[in-house]
Amino acid sequence: MTAALPGSPIFVGGAPRSGTTLLRVLLNATGSIYCGPELRVIPSLCSLSEQIKQTSLTTLSRQAGIDEAHLNGVFARAISGFLSGLSETHAGQRIAEKTPANALHFKELRQLFPSSPLITVIRDGRDVVASLLKLDWTDARTGQPMDIVTDPAAAARLWQASVRAAEDMAGDGQFHQLRYEDLARSPDATLTALFAFLGEEVDPATLDHTRIFRPEAGENETSAERAAQPIDARAIGRWREDLTGRQLQTVEAIIGPDLRRLGYE
Repeated sequence: MTAALPGSPIFVGGAPRSGTTLLRVLLNATGSIYCGPELRVIPSLCSLSEQIKQTSLTTLSRQAGIDEAHLNGVFARAISGFLSGLSETHAGQRIAEKTPANALHFKELRQLFPSSPLITVIRDGRDVVASLLKLDWTDARTGQPMDIVTDPAAAARLWQASVRAAEDMAGDGQFHQLRYEDLARSPDATLTALFAFLGEEVDPATLDHTRIFRPEAGENETSAERAAQPIDARAIGRWREDLTGRQLQTVEAIIGPDLRRLGYE
């Protein structure tokens, strides 16, 4: 039997290289929330739940009496099972899980966890692409470089999918969106709004994540070392130097309307 989670877990997501690791570090600095290294399993479980609902739910209902509510319970318990160990080792703290791909499954997570806060970070898509193209991530199944770190079009489409999934949550009272640029330039105001959303009484001015945070043993998040440094705005607009003209043309052909809609120049 798995341990019960205290309250509803917090789920954090966003396009890779959008600032989700920095947000994770800041959540941890409150002392009342624990958000560990990415588990990376929740998106897979959500995908399986979505697939079953689309292809097999009618058969399951007819042959086994399993309806959607029952299926939601099965997958909610499965996800809670992965998080329950954290609630035991971090007793008294709220549990948060940050995996960038969570953002692609916010709608499913809302069905599985009706009361869970969902948080996303949005960053200028051109900066996201520029950052991804500097990485050497490989696909564990093939051993080959991932397309999102070699192909600006693939990186742009992933950013677009993450952003649009967040936009689909508009009107959800337990959904909060923040911008990396606001966090970098005005951290106190941005975090004040976030903590108010979470119902946490935290004065952002008292947070010193650089003193508190140290990458954990086995840490495999590329941004962990950078997130341990003081917050600054030096990564904003990196695309101007890092993207070639051809790469920028490719990216803006795909996400130009999204950038304009979100207010990026």
